[in-house]
Amino acid sequence: MLRGGTLSVNSLLIFKYCSRQNLKSFKQLSKFVRGLSVHQHCPSMKCLRLYLLLIMTQTAYMNRIKKDRDCTWRCEGLRCKSKPYSLLSESHCRKQTVSNVFNNVKLSTVLGCEGRKCSLQLKIATSVNVTSDIRGVSLCADSAGMMGHCQIYNFDHDARKSFIGKQAGVQFKCIPVRPGQHVFVTLKTVPNYCKATKMQKYIVPECSHEDIRNEISECITGKLEYNIDKVKRKMTVMVKDAPEDTDYNLRLCHKRSVICAGDGTLKTIKAQDLQKSITFQYSKALPCLCIEGWPARVDARRVQACPFKNDLEELWSGIMYDFNKEELIWEPACPIKVSVTLCHSHGENNCRDLGNVIHSTGQKVTFTSVDPHPLLCTKFTTDAGSWIKCPFTKGNFSVWRTNMKSKYGNHWAEITSWVNANFSVSPCEMKPSSQCKSMEGNATKILFVDKTKRTTFNLSRTACEICVCIQVKRVDVQYSVPVLQCDVQCSNRCPERRYYREIEKIIVPAAVFITVLLAAAFIAKMSIKDGSWRRMLWTKLGERDSDTCLYSK
Repeated sequence: MLRGGTLSVNSLLIFKYCSRQNLKSFKQLSKFVRGLSVHQHCPSMKCLRLYLLLIMTQTAYMNRIKKDRDCTWRCEGLRCKSKPYSLLSESHCRKQTVSNVFNNVKLSTVLGCEGRKCSLQLKIATSVNVTSDIRGVSLCADSAGMMGHCQIYNFDHDARKSFIGKQAGVQFKCIPVRPGQHVFVTLKTVPNYCKATKMQKYIVPECSHEDIRNEISECITGKLEYNIDKVKRKMTVMVKDAPEDTDYNLRLCHKRSVICAGDGTLKTIKAQDLQKSITFQYSKALPCLCIEGWPARVDARRVQACPFKNDLEELWSGIMYDFNKEELIWEPACPIKVSVTLCHSHGENNCRDLGNVIHSTGQKVTFTSVDPHPLLCTKFTTDAGSWIKCPFTKGNFSVWRTNMKSKYGNHWAEITSWVNANFSVSPCEMKPSSQCKSMEGNATKILFVDKTKRTTFNLSRTACEICVCIQVKRVDVQYSVPVLQCDVQCSNRCPERRYYREIEKIIVPAAVFITVLLAAAFIAKMSIKDGSWRRMLWTKLGERDSDTCLYSK
């Protein structure tokens, strides 16, 4: 609603005036608005808004499709008669120059109804400048998939002589059309003058137009209602407002852009059973899984309902890994705009990207040279949010393993691999903050591991004293995550761990002692309070008993 007191009053005046005066032309309305601006001192900005409102109102009025029974041909101001159309009448055109013949050509769509059944009709009218050289007019309307409709009307010979230099109105017989049809209209003179020909293209409104969606039989598709049982993975479908006396088809399909590819059996509801429901079984709740329904007739329009269009969770499943090619592959089951990257998991909802983001709009995504590991995950990002999936957490996908060994005071790491691979190994010192700090003088080493034998990496004898760990990472692939090994078999714990263990031995008993002490103090306080209350109660009862004894004496 437009703001401003004067503007609201003016808008109301326009609608009242239009309905009272039955204004049909934009010029009449504009004249009325200009009158308001002069007499009511309408500010320029408010008048501009008022004009915009006027244009919107006029546009909506012009786009309306009305029921019209006046679809017959006629000539206004000049008598004329219909003549059978013949191709010979247009075999050739004359090059003689003639003045502008056709003016104010009007093309409009109307509803032609007989009882409850309606059809779309193209209504054509024009004004013709009558000259001595023109004996009549012809019309042809052509469209792909439609037979040409042609009409010829000749002017009365005697009446034409007295009407030369004047304009005659001609309304042609309405032409049946279909929703969304592109119609090419050609107006010619009789005889046919080349330069007098007028051509015009017209697009019939689609079934989405509010005035025809429930009036034209081919536009009535019915409405789909459904109930979902997610436990049993079943959906029950009901059809409402379906065309009468026509069977109705239902199926499940996967929608990809415009086309919805069929999935499963086509089910038909008989015309006499349209009130019944149909049950479908589905395997995955995909956002592109839709119910499609249409009347069982040729070229019937279809309606779709997609119950899971906002459920994206199922799309992130189906990640595959090819051990031979070392490729991680994900192919979306539905078209979706998504960015995919691999990441290193550091706990729930914390995953550090490993680079190389792949953008997809429904195409298959492939990451090559990938080392499978439980901490290597896939991150999917859309406009709706991000999802992290770790495909290697379940099952034994890792192709290599590291074990810590100790014997006679010596410590070493053994790396075993099922494929020939290169690894980086770097010792580090574990800190209380759960971070492993690089050790001075211990450079990272690159080891080649043969799949047929184990490879060892020796640690110093002081590994147990300074809490040594090793960080191992495969470096012959593009995507891999580092693995930290700290389980050195030591007879005594490293100093920091032993220090914290000693503190733990002191703090825990102290905490228990303080808790017991506080509990005892609380119980004692309650007991003292409870005793005082009991003494006060017995005192009052004793006094009452003594009074009773004195009274009895």
